[in-house]
Amino acid sequence: MRRLWTVALAFLWASGCATQPATENTTASPQNKQSMVIPWEGEVLLVADRPSTPALDVGVVLFNPGVAAEDDSPTAAVRRLESKLLAGQLRDALVASNQWGVVRMVPVTSALVPVNIRSQIIESDGRDLVLQVNAIDAAGTVVFDHVIGHRETVAGEGFADLFNAISNRLLQWWQQQGERDRASLLSLAEVRYAQQLSPDAFLGLAEQVDGKWELQRLPADNDPMMRRVDRIRNQEYLFCDTVDEQYVALWERAGGTYALWREAGREQASWLDAYEARVRARGDRSDDSRYARMQAEYAAYRSYRMQEQAWFELAKALDGETQPSVIETADRVVTLEGTLDVQYETWRRLLRDIFAAEQGLEE
Repeated sequence: MRRLWTVALAFLWASGCATQPATENTTASPQNKQSMVIPWEGEVLLVADRPSTPALDVGVVLFNPGVAAEDDSPTAAVRRLESKLLAGQLRDALVASNQWGVVRMVPVTSALVPVNIRSQIIESDGRDLVLQVNAIDAAGTVVFDHVIGHRETVAGEGFADLFNAISNRLLQWWQQQGERDRASLLSLAEVRYAQQLSPDAFLGLAEQVDGKWELQRLPADNDPMMRRVDRIRNQEYLFCDTVDEQYVALWERAGGTYALWREAGREQASWLDAYEARVRARGDRSDDSRYARMQAEYAAYRSYRMQEQAWFELAKALDGETQPSVIETADRVVTLEGTLDVQYETWRRLLRDIFAAEQGLEE
């Protein structure tokens, strides 16, 4: 049976004590990890015949790699590459559930969708993956926040159980919302997006009350400004489409090597666990020479190191590599340069300028 483990009672969904994922790397030591772990069997993805109505669009924020931006070590390069690959796998699980509207990958938390899922890699060594994951809605409410880990014990099983659990927990929260609350959240998301385009034009539609955004009133059904907002939103969707395309291309380049590295890491860790258990069982025997132990350890590490080297080299080659995004609209073709974060912010700034020009407003 495949098994997940949760950290610090992570699956007790208490949004009142939820926090945003940390921005620094806080890897738990193996000793501390054992004391924090609570066994929990993996979940099967809950799949619907069709999404519920109204459908909830979801944004998957590219994972925080948990390393400093200036860190140029091979390990940091691996984390940054892995953060993109894992975000794509989470998106794929959400899409496969057929529980949601449109699921989009976004570089940063975005008002484009009613709910964003944000994740940080706490630990990743090929066999064990530990993530801190939370979901935040348009009101600014953290609807869940947990730390969850997966130990790969069977070759090729991947992290499906982990991402299935995230999709299922989001579904659990959404099903607990009444019809009125669902409609209110979707309307609030539309208003909040409009306010980020032009705060003055949509002043008073939504306001912060005790740190949370609340819908005060809705624009008229035939409001021409909201029609323009919808058109601008569709332009922003085009950028998300390019992120998806880049993920597919990245997986084609790096997915195979990533899988081999994980498999080698699992085999190495499993062998070391078994070897240490044998040593503890028989005690310190004189015929178990240091040379024999070194030979055994070398044999166990050899495959891992070969795959690790290939993975490090690929990650290093891709680290910092930026692919321009070419977005074609009805009246122009825009080429965006830099990292995805920079491209996204540039595109959103351009869309705000377009909206302001159409409205004759000054930002």
